[in-house]
Parts: sequence; structure tokens; C-alpha cells
Amino acid sequence: MSFQDVESRPSPIAGLGLFARRDFAPGERISPYSGTVTGQPPSEASSDGKVYALEISPGRWLDGSSADNPSRHANHACHPNAELIWHDPESAAWLTALQPIAAGEEITFDYGFSLAESLFHPCACGAVDCAGRIIATPLRPALRRHLRFSRPRD
Repeated sequence: MSFQDVESRPSPIAGLGLFARRDFAPGERISPYSGTVTGQPPSEASSDGKVYALEISPGRWLDGSSADNPSRHANHACHPNAELIWHDPESAAWLTALQPIAAGEEITFDYGFSLAESLFHPCACGAVDCAGRIIATPLRPALRRHLRFSRPRD
């Protein structure tokens, strides 16, 4: 794996996306999601107005906003082709292929947002059964119930 195996470029999902420059097999490491571990979430967005922080455990955050972290551009998708696997909880996780990924394909993963977080983050992955919000896969039924019961009634 090298940074030459992936590239950031405009994405049909949102902003910049992370794209494979070669084929990846299931279980293969694609790119590290690395950064500085801090005791609090970043108080400001990066220079591009986005936050690239991951909560790695209660009260511990990985700030992935560095230009040395190309994985920060991987978008969320309801049917991701990769997942983040922690190999060193002090400094990095790896985007790892869940299925075959072809050269040129966008690399996506499930951001794992909570129900509360999802209400502020629309999803634009384009899947037929997209939840409409960026939310962890196991929480999607709860989101659908919430949205169904929160609509105005006649």
C-alpha cells in the first residue's frame, strides 16, 4: 500500500472523495486514517470548513485533518465498500476493503453516526434504499421510526 494507490478528487456523493487507483481485494488495507490523538474534539473546522475527527473512545479523538491523511476524503455510504479497522488505537485506523474494489471506484465507509448526529447530516450516497441521513447501519430502523412519527399529521 502506498498513497499512490488512492487519490482524492471530486465525488458525486459530496465534495472530494477518495478513489482507488488500483484494484483492492476484500480484507486488503487501502489507506491509513491517521492523525493526532487529542482529549477533546477539534474546536474548529479545518481550512476547508470540514471536520475530520473520529471519536476513538469516550473522551479521545483522532484529528485526521492533516494533508498527510488522504483517507479524510472517504465519504459515507449506506452500502460502503470499506470499513475502518483500528490496528493502533493510539494513532491510526485503516480503511480496509469489505468487497472487491475496482480501480477508479470511490472508497466509502459507514461513519457510524448516532441518531442525534444523523439529524444534522444528510446522506447523498445515492443508494436506492439510502436512509437519507448519515447514520450507523444498526441504527437505521430507529431513524426510520423517528422520522415516521415526527412528521406532521393531518
